[in-house]
Amino acid sequence: MRKAVVFALAAVLLSGYAGNAVAQETQEKTTPTTPGRWHGVIARWDKENSVFDVQKGNAVRKVYYDSSTQWTEGTKTIDMSQVKEGSEVNCVGTYDKNSGLHATRIDLKPR
Repeated sequence: MRKAVVFALAAVLLSGYAGNAVAQETQEKTTPTTPGRWHGVIARWDKENSVFDVQKGNAVRKVYYDSSTQWTEGTKTIDMSQVKEGSEVNCVGTYDKNSGLHATRIDLKPR
């Protein structure tokens, strides 16, 4: 009886360890290069650090941009100055390990 309890406990501990190792390995492989998009309203903008928060319902996601980010409105290219806090945007790029989106394109939705 005692051996059965020890064996069951060992099996539970080892399966939990193996599951965590597989989950971490999968996350490390897919997270830095996962393509993604995020749509919502710009809630806060930090132009000095090239990042803004986009809110969709109760969820907020950080969106990072740089000089290579394309700013569009429909099919035409626009200047970044046309986008302001409160603007509705659709952001396309890749997610980092902290779930921040590094935008390659930010599309301003017309009001």
